[in-house]
Amino acid sequence: MINECECRSDVNLALWSKGEWREEQVKCADFLCQDPEDLQWPCHAEGEVVIIMAKANRIRNCASCRESFIRRLHMPQLWWSDTYKRMNGYFGTESRRNAEGVIESYSTWSRALVKHFDPLSMPMADFDIQYRWLKLNLFTRWIKPRKMVILAFDPVGIIQDRLFGMLLQRLGREELHDPYWPYTRILEELVALQGTTVWSLRDLIRTTELSPSRDHRNLQGKPKYNYSRLHDIARHAIHISETLDLSVRLSESVIEEHKQLMSSISDIDPRGPIENPQQIKHALYDTCSRLAFFNHALFSLRCRSTSNNQRLNNEIQLRFHTDSQYDSQASIEINHSTKSDSASMRWIAIVSLVFLPANLVSSIFSTTFFDVTNDMVSVTKDFWIYWVVLVAVTAVTLAFWFYLPRLTTEERVRQPSPSDMWPGTKKSLRSLAYGLKGERSNLDSATWA
Repeated sequence: MINECECRSDVNLALWSKGEWREEQVKCADFLCQDPEDLQWPCHAEGEVVIIMAKANRIRNCASCRESFIRRLHMPQLWWSDTYKRMNGYFGTESRRNAEGVIESYSTWSRALVKHFDPLSMPMADFDIQYRWLKLNLFTRWIKPRKMVILAFDPVGIIQDRLFGMLLQRLGREELHDPYWPYTRILEELVALQGTTVWSLRDLIRTTELSPSRDHRNLQGKPKYNYSRLHDIARHAIHISETLDLSVRLSESVIEEHKQLMSSISDIDPRGPIENPQQIKHALYDTCSRLAFFNHALFSLRCRSTSNNQRLNNEIQLRFHTDSQYDSQASIEINHSTKSDSASMRWIAIVSLVFLPANLVSSIFSTTFFDVTNDMVSVTKDFWIYWVVLVAVTAVTLAFWFYLPRLTTEERVRQPSPSDMWPGTKKSLRSLAYGLKGERSNLDSATWA
């Protein structure tokens, strides 16, 4: 028993039939209110392709709508979990067969993220790079013989504006027999979005490479590089490489599953009324070739993204080494200045040493211990006081000069270590080490037992 809808959320519908399509907006409760046992096709009977735009979080938080989507569209329960909500990309399939082994329905779910940059903020070095995440979060359900439901969750920005035209352009009736026909449009749009992102980042790196401050021969002073911006660009480059890896993997998974489906193509419409079997077969092979082309295009963009990362790392290393080279040159100049100052101080010391004996002699003879009378120089009997004081002061000075540096060193050695400040720390760490060693021994004995 399904409870009454609490979210009252709306979904946008695009219904395609016989080459024409129309749009409307309905409530989730009204759209999926039928009993799933009444009709396998959950939409209007006259529609061949139905595109639904819905808010995933509202449906996820509404038990009634979530259960209705699971029952009417046969969506997997695990899709609604938070684990897959946080993922950057995935792809899955599920088919339903009748008692004779004939495929009656084929479901796929996929997710891809693209980091889209604001072109106005890219060339401005003084402003942060503005960006937004574009999301392709799709669920498709193909119903024999050629009906398709495409459910797009939370399309934003240019995705929402281009989704209807992207999926319905140049749509032929023969393609509707292939459950993977939407992915020729989805991968084409994914290639376009990823290409715009990769080349926007390439232009930004190229602008950095052409900066006048890049060449150290043009520098008049210490270079002032904006390392924060360079590392910000590197962060975006890492995200782009991550999403591109997942996009390439998604396209490879689509191709693998489509080839498996083609190998059992007779299981789709065996003995059924087909207008032109040869055209349908060609349509399937055309879909396969286009999927392979878009896979190669995504791989090419992945190679370009790798090149962008390497060029950006090269620029960061170049600027770092340019800074280091400038600092080294400044250190050499300081060293030369220090040598010049040392030479000057040496000459000053030599001059002082030359005049020091004369200064000492004149100081001694200028004391009151000497008396000059009648052209005779006499020394008082108290002259010994001078020598006693001189020897005492010299001894004290030499003692301070010898012992003071050693006292300072001993104080630094005696400063308490963290283990001395917390006596139990060393013991606790030793006990923890013994405990871990014992657990490891027990684990080894259990492993080899």
